[in-house]
Amino acid sequence: MKIIEIDFMEYMFPEGIDTIEGFIEYLNNNYGSFIPILKFQTENCKFPYLIKDDVKTVYLNVSKIESVNEAEIDVLSREEYDARLKEVVAEKCVDCEYYTEDTKGDNLKGHREKLSLDGECRYYKKKSE
Repeated sequence: MKIIEIDFMEYMFPEGIDTIEGFIEYLNNNYGSFIPILKFQTENCKFPYLIKDDVKTVYLNVSKIESVNEAEIDVLSREEYDARLKEVVAEKCVDCEYYTEDTKGDNLKGHREKLSLDGECRYYKKKSE
């Protein structure tokens, strides 16, 4: 799915707009206005994999925008995201020096903002043998 990155935050295209060029034209026609737009909440996921249930309407001040970019992402339901994250944790994290299993709570809590569904984690350090 294509989305818009505005000042390094992720948003859905406004209804009826599906290209970056169309969005730029929309911004130019609404300069000096606040526009309603759906923003992805990224506290429980790692880009480029976002959760479709975690969006909220915000009002964006068009005259304050510094950068706009188009990005390709995967949008998943929370259930799909958690299932895939569990698989990645089981494959990658169990071999990490920093991994501790939370057997009483949500074992994904410490992974949501750090581990991408493609296995990328800047904190990963292989256990010493």
